[in-house]
Amino acid sequence: MKQSRLMVLSALCVLALGVTFAWGCQPKSDEMSEDSASATEEVTQPDQMTAEQTDATVAETHVEDAQGNDLGTVTFTQNDDGTVTVVADLHDVEGAGSHGIHVHENGECSAPDFKSAGGHFNPKGTDHACPPTTPRHAGDLGNIDIAADGSGHLEQTTDLITVTPGETSVVGKAIILHGGEDDCTSQPSGAAGDRIGCGVIAASGDSMMMDDDMGMDHEDMGEDMDKGMDQGDGDSGSGY
Repeated sequence: MKQSRLMVLSALCVLALGVTFAWGCQPKSDEMSEDSASATEEVTQPDQMTAEQTDATVAETHVEDAQGNDLGTVTFTQNDDGTVTVVADLHDVEGAGSHGIHVHENGECSAPDFKSAGGHFNPKGTDHACPPTTPRHAGDLGNIDIAADGSGHLEQTTDLITVTPGETSVVGKAIILHGGEDDCTSQPSGAAGDRIGCGVIAASGDSMMMDDDMGMDHEDMGEDMDKGMDQGDGDSGSGY
């Protein structure tokens, strides 16, 4: 009998310890569930932000010269009918008269002569021309007239580009301001001369300045630009 009682008591002790252990572990399980939920929220937030940026219908850029001086802004607003209105407001541009202005294929302004921006944005592979002539490059915006005080304004609406994602989206491309007039006929770029201003186009008003984060050392660029100009590197060759 004594042996049986001892066995029963031992079994009851083991059962009591098991219940106590399970009860003590329960709060930790809840905490782990909460931590897992928080981690899930942290993972999904970037996806939500990406979706919001993708739906943006406005893009813009600040244009700077090779020394990092601000030359103004260019904005792109996608309209309900799918067209895009381009508005350029520039200031402190050297040289009164007409200056070629185009969207270029690479969102990169790091090279001192801005050749890193590549050629004109031309997803359809057409010849160069100026608005309103079609066909033309999607990035062909023609010329902007610069006054004696260095200011200039351009506004036009085009159906050749978009802000929303796609083959013709300007987001991630670059605006290039040229030192001379686009003659609208010379291939492949209108013989508009050197590239004197550059800006990367970004969506949702989050414009990208050409700063050190983009690998742009303005002092070194100034020296390199002088060398490049001495070599007479214009914009009428194949690099357009």
